Amino acid sequence: MLKKYQNYRIAFWLGILLICLDNVVEAQRVDGAANYLTSALQATGWRPDAKHINGWRQKQKDYMLRKIGALSDSIKHDFQKKADEALSFGWQALPASSFLEYKESGNRVRYEKMQLERRAHFYNLVIAFLLTNEKKYLPQLINGLWATLEESTWEIPAIVELQKAGADLPDPSEQVVGLVNAETAVNIALVQFLLQDQIEKVSPVINRRITKELKERFLEPYLKRNDFWWMGFRGHHVNNWNAWINTNVLHTALLVEGNMDTLQKLISKVFLSADYFINQYPPDGGCDEGTSYWNEGAGKLIRLLSLANSVSEGVLNWNDNKLLFNMGSYIYKMHINGSYFVNFADAVPQFIPDPESVYLFGEMFSDKELKHFAAYLFGQKEKRVSSKTLVNFIQSATLFENLAHTSPALSKPPTVLFPDLQVAIARKGSSAKDLFLAVQGGHNDESHNHNDVGNFILYVGGKPVIVDAGVGTYTAQTFSNKRYELWNMQSQWHNCPTINGAMQHEGRSYRAASFAMKAAGQKTVISLDISRAYPAAAGIRQWERSFSLQKDKMILTELYQLEKTEDTTCLHFLTVCDPRLEVPGTIMFYDTAGEKMMKLKYNASMMKSRIEQKVMDDPKMMNSWGKVLYRISFLPGDNSKKGKYVFAFEPLDK
Repeated sequence: MLKKYQNYRIAFWLGILLICLDNVVEAQRVDGAANYLTSALQATGWRPDAKHINGWRQKQKDYMLRKIGALSDSIKHDFQKKADEALSFGWQALPASSFLEYKESGNRVRYEKMQLERRAHFYNLVIAFLLTNEKKYLPQLINGLWATLEESTWEIPAIVELQKAGADLPDPSEQVVGLVNAETAVNIALVQFLLQDQIEKVSPVINRRITKELKERFLEPYLKRNDFWWMGFRGHHVNNWNAWINTNVLHTALLVEGNMDTLQKLISKVFLSADYFINQYPPDGGCDEGTSYWNEGAGKLIRLLSLANSVSEGVLNWNDNKLLFNMGSYIYKMHINGSYFVNFADAVPQFIPDPESVYLFGEMFSDKELKHFAAYLFGQKEKRVSSKTLVNFIQSATLFENLAHTSPALSKPPTVLFPDLQVAIARKGSSAKDLFLAVQGGHNDESHNHNDVGNFILYVGGKPVIVDAGVGTYTAQTFSNKRYELWNMQSQWHNCPTINGAMQHEGRSYRAASFAMKAAGQKTVISLDISRAYPAAAGIRQWERSFSLQKDKMILTELYQLEKTEDTTCLHFLTVCDPRLEVPGTIMFYDTAGEKMMKLKYNASMMKSRIEQKVMDDPKMMNSWGKVLYRISFLPGDNSKKGKYVFAFEPLDK
């Protein structure tokens, strides 16, 4: 790997020249950018040649089929049951009326559900055939394959919106390269890669059709266009789309592209585009999209790195890259307990990251903690082989033995600090009363942003008490200029104060200051000033939040200075527990079983408390929290421009 700035620039321009054979890249890199992938490609001089690629493909195919054949009979039986159900599925066309719902009402669920159902039946048929070689699955498998090839687009309406015609039916004159197109393409490429001979016997036209569709829908528009925002070539901030799509481009190209010059151009462009994703990452490896997006960001990037390492026979290697390692280790550092993870931004509170992706990070960086954590996640998934897509199934099958033979273990560091992302984590104790605290600083222009500077979550005994509501089902509004009209995006529905009637504002300039964490003895203190997260009209000189996590309590101190007190100031806490004001100055928190979890003590002479229900009417949020969340609001009784408020959160014995 190159170490010198001059060499990075040389590597960058060589990469540009390779792509410019057929393309003009419309944005320049920032001088001094790391460009780890492009630099490695140019420093090693690695290029694909037909003999090597064909040999690699044959080895990959043999390896995949051998690993699939080694799976247990019980696993095979489970997939057979799913495939048997798919035998009676009718491959009706996806209706235009459902596609147009997104344009007309913003609803994206109905069409996506129908498309996902088709994909699930198709993939289950392919998997069952690979596992059993039973001919009864082949005709319906071919039906599913042909029906997919016949679709007007492999994209969903919310992504087709990227076309010049905007939100409408897919324009046949323009191919949009987005998440779902990319995922469908790589899975069809894998079907052909593994079953080409069987498909050929049914009809050689099918293989020719697959090749045509993969080129015209996916690989050719990827090479020709540089204007998709997720590519990064026009200076846009990129997110998980970049890693996810580029990984699928590389995977598809390595499986099916026969022209080595074209393959080289695809590899170079994938590396150059993916460098944008990596370059914008902070040194601490923190993901500002939230933990559940790690799967689709860093969790997909490791597949890209592993593919490159494999096809180059180890020539392309990043095992000494600290940033890439930090991007991987981020996920176990954000783990709370079981399936609970810190869920700032659009993340959900409960999910299980792909054990395979975590294991690949552990393998690339020879890190035992990541491997043991991957085995733990594998156990959380009941050691099941993934059937989400064919690609996921193959990765699960090939790593099944590794995960099954690795002992599960958790690393629970007492403190974790992401100084660039500005997330701090502290935990105390290991009993049913242990406390887990996570605090968010940062700014209000993060990817999948919520206006939540200074927000925090608090778990007791591994269970949520003070929570972040997270995100609901995506609609057109979610990613529009009306995003912050959604209640769960607003600071008043996070664990943040409303100051002089003002909520936080979106934008990079609305940010935390003086974010810090100090640990000494039995106490860890996380502090930050959130005054800059609010508009000037709020009249805030200083608002410092200090979280002191001790052995048996967490004390939150709000130290403030205001220029005025002309409107209501209110301090909010959101909880999944049932909060009850039993005596003045003490609120008790009860879990769903009616057991006491925690008490919150405050000065009743300084402020009044108000408890209100927030009924969950969104399926995604109901899945996270049940039917209701509660918001506790504290209204100070005076109009002082300077002072402090103190809240003590204390876990209780059950």
